[in-house]
Amino acid sequence: MKFSSSLALLGAFPLALLGATTSSAHAQAAASDTATLTPVVVTATRLPSAAGAATLSTTVISGDDLRARGVTTVLEALRETPSVAVVQGGSFGQQTSVFMRGGQSNYTQVLIDGVVANDPGGAIDFANLTTDNIDRIEIVRGPASVLYGANAVSGVIQIFTRRGAGPAQISAWAQGGTYGTREGAVTALGGDDKVSYSLSAAQHNTDGIYAVNSAARNGTYSGRLRVAPDARTDVGLSLRYIDAGVHVATNGNGVPNDSNQTHTERRFIGSLDAGRILTSRLEARASLGATNADVRSEDRPDGPDDTDFPYDTRTRLYRRSADARLNFTVVPDVIVTGGGSYETQHQRATGGDPQHRSVSAGYAQIAGTSFGRLSYTGGLRLDHNSTFGDFTSSRAGAAYELPSATRIHAAFGTAFREPTFEESSATQPFDTGNPDLRPEKSRGWEVGAEQTIVRGRASIAATYFDQRFRDMIQYNGFVDEGSPNYYNLAAARSRGVEVTLHVSPVAPLTLAASYTYTKTRVTNAGIDSSATASFVEGQRLLRRPANLASATASYAFRRPETSLHLEVATIGDRDDRDFSDEVTFIPKAVTLPSYTVVGLAGELGILRRSGNAAPDIVITARVDNLFDRNYQQIFGFASPRRAFLVGARIGIAK
Repeated sequence: MKFSSSLALLGAFPLALLGATTSSAHAQAAASDTATLTPVVVTATRLPSAAGAATLSTTVISGDDLRARGVTTVLEALRETPSVAVVQGGSFGQQTSVFMRGGQSNYTQVLIDGVVANDPGGAIDFANLTTDNIDRIEIVRGPASVLYGANAVSGVIQIFTRRGAGPAQISAWAQGGTYGTREGAVTALGGDDKVSYSLSAAQHNTDGIYAVNSAARNGTYSGRLRVAPDARTDVGLSLRYIDAGVHVATNGNGVPNDSNQTHTERRFIGSLDAGRILTSRLEARASLGATNADVRSEDRPDGPDDTDFPYDTRTRLYRRSADARLNFTVVPDVIVTGGGSYETQHQRATGGDPQHRSVSAGYAQIAGTSFGRLSYTGGLRLDHNSTFGDFTSSRAGAAYELPSATRIHAAFGTAFREPTFEESSATQPFDTGNPDLRPEKSRGWEVGAEQTIVRGRASIAATYFDQRFRDMIQYNGFVDEGSPNYYNLAAARSRGVEVTLHVSPVAPLTLAASYTYTKTRVTNAGIDSSATASFVEGQRLLRRPANLASATASYAFRRPETSLHLEVATIGDRDDRDFSDEVTFIPKAVTLPSYTVVGLAGELGILRRSGNAAPDIVITARVDNLFDRNYQQIFGFASPRRAFLVGARIGIAK
């Protein structure tokens, strides 16, 4: 064991729905974010106000909570979120996908400070997203294209960079441990009502779980600047740059037999957002966004006897977006929003021609509260894509507070996924795009209730959801030369129940638990039909567990910055495919068994500042996979075993 991403803007009517349930994934997270998050979730309505904020199924994860628990990657933070299944292909840094509410891995829109980070078509590798310098993560479940356009089919995940406040602070953090892990960060932040800032530089390195060609690195550099020259105006600039690379030791079947396969990704996400209160009822906001990505995969021959096909592929893409909207307060508790957006998408891949398209949209939303008990939202959006044409999405939701501390809610919405550049216009051998592809479509609804009990010390919530997917795009390799390989063929359905429980029996102790049952079913297999195909009519979608459960317990001791955290996650059995038959090349249907992993983390404050310049010193420790469970997230690919991490944080404030 080693230590160490041009059509007329339609101003239609109400925007996004906001379905249901609950707030924080961790009780402690909810408490620590009360000042900025209660009662609003920004991602649900794009409104930093209480209007209609209670109608979408939303989870908020606090950055302070993650830092206290030593969670350094977004993928680990998401594992305790209802209806979110995280799948990583082996060692650290390997390709990681998220399946939300049973949808495809490209059905989740990822935003960083309001800017889409996905590649066009919805793909993003969660392995390279860290929790460095984040204020919080908001997860909105259910169709949300009415708010965020293409690819927000089964949900949206938005990462917010920290906003500085108070006297200037400089902190440094470092830790190391099993698998040659070495990681650390330096952060500076501070500010007041007029100017605030945060800056961070972080580096994460590991040798990986294999002895050869398994190392991974990630450098994440981020910053946020906010200027408010007066009480009616604010301007914010956020930047994040990710430079990640991983050595891939395994072949496509998970067998560690490669000594020089590598994958690198450099991604930049930037946003500029400005707002001005024009009158007591009218606010104008405008934002600009940019996403650049340079992704390269390479595998050279390992030697004279290496018969695997060598490759060196590189894809460069960028997205540029602009959005403008007006928020009009009809009455104090009712806000109507109308606006439009325009985006350009460009991509160039090895061996292919440059590709580009544009997307314009018009949208409107109403969000309000009546009689102090009824919250509602409604919205409509029209997107025009220069490749596949027009698509209209809608959503509506309502929540009602009963006198008995019970809240009931319901929502309905539609969404779509735009085809990738490869699917619509690829010109490479064995990969010919189809310009006549339609976007994949979805519609879904949910209904639920939340009850506060034990004099407000506990709450329990349950939500039932039902979502259908159609015109799902499939690849067909058995076509005549020159014919397209991609067609809208398959369809599926996902439905289930999310249950959450939060308890704070005494002030220092917070308990949280969640359980999700998801039933997925292929309703149209398209070109697939056999039990070994990806889509088999009547069977489950691959790699979606029917059962997900998690529980956390956090105890804050009287000593400042001293706490203990226990985490338990159970992932149910999943259908997968075994591709190891190198004679027939026919995959075999397999079922991966369920597994449970336990994590334990703590922090100990050993020195508090006695004066303005004295440092804080906090010792941190974490154990992942406490009971050394042997499990696979993808068939054939091993997952990390037990890992110990020890570190320290030092902070200086002026």
